[in-house]
Amino acid sequence: MMEEIAALTESGDFSGAEELLTASLAHFPKHEPFLHFQFGRLYVRWNKLTSALNHLGRAAELSRDEILLLQVVEEVRVAKGKQALQTP
Repeated sequence: MMEEIAALTESGDFSGAEELLTASLAHFPKHEPFLHFQFGRLYVRWNKLTSALNHLGRAAELSRDEILLLQVVEEVRVAKGKQALQTP
């Protein structure tokens, strides 16, 4: 499923990727931290930065995996950098 989500994201079908992630979250609750991270990554690319930061924050709250936490921190850095470049 992650390959499908990546393919949809790369092709610009953000809505399709979002639908698959939503379905994944319902079917794989044990992977909730990772899926919130994936939502965050999707929303950064889609330029929905507030949603991205919300999901990345949720991933950080739920995760006990140090590697995932490092990835979350990096994605937050990217999202905040994009926010800083936006004109109010």
